[in-house]
Amino acid sequence: MTETILSLLARLSEAGDDAILPGELAAPFFGQAFDRLLAKRILIEQAPLSDWEVCDACECGLPCRPIRKAGDAFRAECPLDRRQDVILTDNDLRTFRMNCNSLAREIGRAAGFSSEPSEILDGVWHLGSTPSARAIFLVLARRALLREELGWAVRAAARSMPVTLLASALSPTEALRFRESEFHLVATFECLKLTADGALFAVETSMFDPVQACRARLVVHRAARSVILDGQIKVLSAQSFDLLLILSSAALMSPATVENRQIEKKLWGEGVHRISSEVREPVRALRDALAEGSSDPKSIRRLIENRRNPNGYRLMLLPEQIELAL
Repeated sequence: MTETILSLLARLSEAGDDAILPGELAAPFFGQAFDRLLAKRILIEQAPLSDWEVCDACECGLPCRPIRKAGDAFRAECPLDRRQDVILTDNDLRTFRMNCNSLAREIGRAAGFSSEPSEILDGVWHLGSTPSARAIFLVLARRALLREELGWAVRAAARSMPVTLLASALSPTEALRFRESEFHLVATFECLKLTADGALFAVETSMFDPVQACRARLVVHRAARSVILDGQIKVLSAQSFDLLLILSSAALMSPATVENRQIEKKLWGEGVHRISSEVREPVRALRDALAEGSSDPKSIRRLIENRRNPNGYRLMLLPEQIELAL
């Protein structure tokens, strides 16, 4: 039930403060956890409903139908056909509104930030900075995440610190824009849990850092054709990306070494005659691209090892250190 309530919050937060949760949809979640969301004013109960929508294809001409007390229940009456009356309970009349500011405040507290979140754009909060000097931002609504001015506003508030965005999940193509801007994306409700104490939320703050968040050293997104190595985005040419994908795929299987002739066929096609020495140039280019910007470029270059018997290359990473994403 805890995870289900978080999923509910995720859906509501997508719509922002205008999100209304009808009582009939909220009823399955009623209980201690729901009451704590009310106490923290993350959900705010509204006045009970006094009218109900008209029935389908009704010709009464009313914008809505009144709700009247009927014993222990309530009745939404149709003026033309009593068979269309709807019997309602107390819970059906309850409605709740999302308070995104309160949600941002509780997430910030759970993450260990002492100061109040500052809303730098509509729906975008600066929660604070981690001990490792990384600026953390919360973006609840998808529409806010895709705003053109988000990037410069975040950079201005971050003041040269690396940035992590807590946000909704994006497609690989959408996420690529943020990775190219060197923004680390974390799905908000994947790092969030409800607790049994007064803190309400617990946050897995290790996910804020791109190196700690992913045990894989190398992440290759095939659809977006993007590469992250040790938490750094790497800019590769089309040929270098294809070569890395060949070596990464082989490293996940056995044997891990890819022979020169196999590389030639996959890079240039079977109909093109090449000599094995020509493989050295794309390997050199790939090594250069991966080592660019690294604090230890020599060790990064050694990740691609030249092998003998058979002649070829292999990626010097364990399978659990590699993630091939769609």
